[in-house]
Amino acid sequence: MDIAILQFFARLRCPALNWVFGFFSVFGEAAVIAVLIVLLYWTLGKAGEQLLFTALSSAAFNGLLKAAVLRPRPYVAGVVDRVEIDLPFLSTVDLTPNVSFPSGHAQATAAGIFSGASVVKKWWVWLLAVLFTLLVCCSRLYFGVHYPTDVLAGAVFGLVFAVFWAFVFRFAYGARYFLLMGMAVAVLVAVPFFPVKDFIQTAGLLSGGAFALPLVRFLKVAPPKRLLKRLLRIPVGLIAAGVVFLPTYFFPEGAGFYLLQWFLVTFAALFLAQLLFKILKI
Repeated sequence: MDIAILQFFARLRCPALNWVFGFFSVFGEAAVIAVLIVLLYWTLGKAGEQLLFTALSSAAFNGLLKAAVLRPRPYVAGVVDRVEIDLPFLSTVDLTPNVSFPSGHAQATAAGIFSGASVVKKWWVWLLAVLFTLLVCCSRLYFGVHYPTDVLAGAVFGLVFAVFWAFVFRFAYGARYFLLMGMAVAVLVAVPFFPVKDFIQTAGLLSGGAFALPLVRFLKVAPPKRLLKRLLRIPVGLIAAGVVFLPTYFFPEGAGFYLLQWFLVTFAALFLAQLLFKILKI
């Protein structure tokens, strides 16, 4: 069934659909979703925090599963050819060939968008969440970079994390930091056993967030009421993250330094940015 569905999507390929599915695939990129969620965290406060917890933990779990399963992508196995695209925000060329299961795009999309739906609590938002996740999943099949079971599993795992953190934020809000820290410790312990680059990156993101977010609580910085001040947080936060990110290019090669790079960037985007918001009173 996996192969039959992939070959069906392969027969649909045309330049117009390349653009259509490319659009949805871009918004399924983990990096794009991460940036959007961080922006929401800077401007929305508690609601953005729930999305952030969901995204960080889901991404790390996805990276761990990819590193543990090491399933070759369909085009590597010769099932179908991939659609080769190499753009700044979307590329099927530089993908790691043996981390097909589960789909990171499907999981990141489902985790982020269903988490947002649980915050908004509108029926039409849930409907849009289902439709958008489905289209992102189809885009990965269309490009030939994932099996149907990859995207199905990714979507289910993403939904599970969204539901889990929605439950925590509603019924066990005080335990959220302990749960996130526990996940970060478990992931860091697993890194030496699964030294795959994608997993190391997500482990750095999760651990940086797990250490930064409890410290943010002590700053007691709430989003300002004025929209202009909220929007001003975006360039200030980007500067804070960028100032830390740029020097990491000079780090030596190695898994430990790669982990440290993403730990520091996440810590800067979450704690250092909030510290600047407090200093600047925005």
